[in-house]
Amino acid sequence: MFLAPPLLTHRVRRLSSLLPLVLACIAIPVMATAQTTVTLDAPGTEITDDVTIRGGGYASMNFGTSDTLEVKTSSDASNTRRALLKFDTQNRVPAGAVINSAKLYLTLKGASDSTSRPIGAYRIGKAFLVREATWFDYRDRAAWGSAGGDLGGKYTSTSVGNAIGSTYTFDLTSLVQRTVNGDFGSRYTRVALLDSGTINESYRTFYSTRASNTAARPRLVISYGTASQSTSSSTGTTLKVMQWNIHETKGSDGRCDPARIATAIAKYSPDVVSLNEVPYYHATYVNADVPALLESYLEQKTGRAWYHKFVNVYGGSWGYGNVILSRFPFTSSSTKLLSYKRGVVQVGVSVNGRTVNIFSTHVDYFNATYRTTQINEAKSFIAGFSSPRIIMGDFNTWPGTSDYNLMASVYNDSWVVAKSAGTATAYNGTGATHGDSRFDLAFYSKASALAVKSVNVPDTRVNGLSPSDHDPVIATFAVN
Repeated sequence: MFLAPPLLTHRVRRLSSLLPLVLACIAIPVMATAQTTVTLDAPGTEITDDVTIRGGGYASMNFGTSDTLEVKTSSDASNTRRALLKFDTQNRVPAGAVINSAKLYLTLKGASDSTSRPIGAYRIGKAFLVREATWFDYRDRAAWGSAGGDLGGKYTSTSVGNAIGSTYTFDLTSLVQRTVNGDFGSRYTRVALLDSGTINESYRTFYSTRASNTAARPRLVISYGTASQSTSSSTGTTLKVMQWNIHETKGSDGRCDPARIATAIAKYSPDVVSLNEVPYYHATYVNADVPALLESYLEQKTGRAWYHKFVNVYGGSWGYGNVILSRFPFTSSSTKLLSYKRGVVQVGVSVNGRTVNIFSTHVDYFNATYRTTQINEAKSFIAGFSSPRIIMGDFNTWPGTSDYNLMASVYNDSWVVAKSAGTATAYNGTGATHGDSRFDLAFYSKASALAVKSVNVPDTRVNGLSPSDHDPVIATFAVN
């Protein structure tokens, strides 16, 4: 319902323990026409840059002229090393392209032992400069939010042996896809390589872009098509959506836990999920990219690919907002900031041969004037997309109020329709956000290809604990 803003002055310290261990492979849409392949391997430019950063006594040193990239785990901070790489997918791959394959190739130059090492690939959250980046700074006198590089989700892991001269492959397809989709703002692909193992003092060195042997230099090979070439869609005729205000992932025990939220979502097997009050590097709640964490947790828990689009209502490097998670690839995606620090996120998905435009929003709780303004702004934005539409969110208002009627005069309330048909169910909860959960609403286009089959408000408590102060609303539609 209400989310207090955090202090504006804070240093972000990522909760790395929240990062997923392994992301499931992302299923790539089948492409109907020929692919374009680009190889990003030109050294010392925005096309390819790489550098090793090192902790401890070397934390202020830059290694941007070295011909090697080093990865090492150690109990001694001075021996800990990470390799950072960036690639110009901003200018070399069209925005919104469908990535068929994106693979990073590295050639091993040295190894300290004979045991294979799991090297993980993580997204980097800041645009580092190769001749200035250190363990402390991403550029001169500009500190990382978290020393050692601002790390986002883990996208792949490769077992690296000790065969000098061998080439090792890191599948970055899902990272590059999300990057060119604009999920992270910048469309430059940035990746950090870390030793994910537990063997102390083990390290691997790879040739960098400055290696004299040009054939051994890093390269990212990307195969892509345009979005219009994709033939991927749902093969079914139903669409199950979930709307849920997750209260910054804070449960009734006062603990913030994105994994617990993902477990609850996976239990009900939705196709598309609308979430409100999702923190994003929020010092008060979860100092991490929670939308990306939720996507990765869902992939682990369901064994299939998920996609997400997020709107940060603060519009900066921290805050909170709304996210849509989908097991279908997006045919389109966009965001709109509303007045008074609110927003709307939109995605299109293909179901039964139709494009369904889906929206997630969250309007003000305390101020009725704000709420009315935000609903009208959201309606105006939503009207620019084709029908059928599904509009989900925490509307912080009751049926029969003027604000509710702003939506209900144009769209059907799925709960009302299902209740009339005898297909609406809810456990015997209490208050405005439990049981029949009338603040969380799922509206849909009237006289459209959508027909409500059922709506359910489940009891999400486990051992008496609720994962949020709201219950979700789950609506299943027939798509004709």
